[in-house]
Amino acid sequence: MSFFTSSTLVDICLALAGLAYLVYWFATNNNEYWSKRGVPNVKRGLLMQSIIGKKSQNEAIQELYYTFKGERYGGFFHAKRPVLMVRDPDLIHRIMVKDFTSFQDRGFHGGSNDPVTSSLFSLKGQEWRSLRYKLTPTFSAGKMKGMFDQLCKCGDGMIENIKTLARENEDVECKQFLGSFTLDVIASVAFGLEFKPGSPEFNDFVSTVNRIHKNQSPLKFIKIALLNIFPKLSGLIGARPFPKEVGDYFINLTQSTLRYRKENNIMRNDYFQLLMTLKEQEESGKDVGLTTDPSEDDTVVNQMQFTGKDSSQSKSKMFSDVAISANTFVFLSAGTESTSSIISMILYELSQHQDIQQRLQREVDSALKSQGGWSYQTIKDMTYLDQIVQEAQRLYPNIVNLQRVCVQDYIVPDSDLVIEKDVLVYIPHYSLQRDPQYYPDPELFKPERFDDNNFKPSSTYMPFGDGPRICIAMRFALMEVKTCIAKIMSEFTVKLSSKTKLPLQMKRRTLTPTVEGGIWLNFEKRKSSK
Repeated sequence: MSFFTSSTLVDICLALAGLAYLVYWFATNNNEYWSKRGVPNVKRGLLMQSIIGKKSQNEAIQELYYTFKGERYGGFFHAKRPVLMVRDPDLIHRIMVKDFTSFQDRGFHGGSNDPVTSSLFSLKGQEWRSLRYKLTPTFSAGKMKGMFDQLCKCGDGMIENIKTLARENEDVECKQFLGSFTLDVIASVAFGLEFKPGSPEFNDFVSTVNRIHKNQSPLKFIKIALLNIFPKLSGLIGARPFPKEVGDYFINLTQSTLRYRKENNIMRNDYFQLLMTLKEQEESGKDVGLTTDPSEDDTVVNQMQFTGKDSSQSKSKMFSDVAISANTFVFLSAGTESTSSIISMILYELSQHQDIQQRLQREVDSALKSQGGWSYQTIKDMTYLDQIVQEAQRLYPNIVNLQRVCVQDYIVPDSDLVIEKDVLVYIPHYSLQRDPQYYPDPELFKPERFDDNNFKPSSTYMPFGDGPRICIAMRFALMEVKTCIAKIMSEFTVKLSSKTKLPLQMKRRTLTPTVEGGIWLNFEKRKSSK
């Protein structure tokens, strides 16, 4: 059974090479890199504590964050690679936004050996800028309105499932249950699929997706961690985060869906259709881009003015079948787990704060009455729900830190430090969002912190990142989360099951923060609901 590559023999050779590397590392270690530059530092790495299962990612990042308390930044290492953790909000703003051109790459694995990971998320330089410029209109407020009906339909299916569970008074493991909803949304909106539950096609799809999300195993965590620590080596040996069969499945799925829609002249209001339009424009030479109706909401997602170059120029073909596969596949790899996770945490907090839940239910009822039913505007009118979602994202971000790669030597303002090219920069937003200096009583769930914020990022609040590389699907994710919560609140009251282990503890060696034992809830039908 292979682990890193598709060959067991190659994996064995890699293991032997790894042992040889350890000998080389001890002989030529780089431990004095930060000391020579006058940077406060520790000689250990962040990921190693998580890899060996000593600490969860949350615990490890918190410990390192407070090791550098009172400092603007501090240094540590991934193997021999120097990493700079930045704590100073002003410097964070420069790195993420103002001086973005010096820190424009994320440094994550992605390449030709694994086509479906070569999405907007992992692309670099001009290739990333060109694709971002083209894809940004696909997530405008106007396009979100067009996708809402399909998302709402998925929510209706979820509510029917909850009704069955409520009648039988069953306790529900929240994240697992919600995974079915988020998968239904992605299948419909990103891939344009309408599988019948239980059909062979549906079972194949679910089975393949499950192979992606076996990322909570320790071995999967170690593999992804090593791919990111040694990205160049990973490319050379053909290592990939997902099995080749998974990539082949989604490329074939994309090609068959493209072919079916063309042959049957099918048009849908979904993300896949928008990619098809861009592909057709590129092939015809009429590369005009998507029409859009920019709104105030879109300015948060579109910050391309900070890229400093003409973002639209590209010599490469951006919308091949493989490229479309990659930019729909990223919905699955990055969107299903993270979305079900944050919805679970919101429901947990609502179960613990019945007063907040009751106020939210009143807002949902009022918005539905005012707008005459479910619509994009109905969800948009739920401003207290906005505050609840933002506060949950502050407490429970889906990743513990943001990372950027320095792409050219950068002089840190008001210091003698030069961040050299290829140095990895960590923004510990999990710790920043729980720092009492910025959020008094940080462990308390207080939605009013975000009154009138409307998901605007700052240097101490970045659940979707900030700057030109802010999550492009931010608006879609929020629409999905808000719709799911609002649908549930319109019909049910959630209460915590005794199966949930309190206080909550996070699992170790997982890619995304995951609650030990899961969050178990009970759904009670509201007396005032139909």
